[in-house]
Amino acid sequence: MTQPMITTVAALFALAILACNNPAPKTGGGGTLSPATDSLVNSGGHSADEAVRDGAVLITRADCFTCHAIEKKVVGPSYKDIARKYQPLEGNVDKLTTAIIRGSRGIWGDAAMTPHPNISHEDARKMVNYIFSLRDNLPVQDTVRIKQ
Repeated sequence: MTQPMITTVAALFALAILACNNPAPKTGGGGTLSPATDSLVNSGGHSADEAVRDGAVLITRADCFTCHAIEKKVVGPSYKDIARKYQPLEGNVDKLTTAIIRGSRGIWGDAAMTPHPNISHEDARKMVNYIFSLRDNLPVQDTVRIKQ
């Protein structure tokens, strides 16, 4: 490879990394939900309660839908598949929270999950809490609660 080609590839790689690390904006008071957020919050035939609603909002505001969908595999597993694989236990909440922030590889095949260091630990926990609310045959109120 020539030097200009190496420089171009490196620059494109850096831009791709930056694009995947958009910070998730903080959820703020009240207001109406965007159509995408409303669809996610009210997916699966149930409305998310307040304990998990913020997680759905954060998921729609981050880049999560680049690789994930609610019911089908995209690049990464569906949110429902994640919820089925892991019991909603504190250790699993911590494991998935860390995977959101630091990234992961090898759990769901060869594709790597991009790290999201700009997402706070608290916000990542809210996202995981929402994902656990999608477990089959479990009502939303039985999800793991976020410690304040």
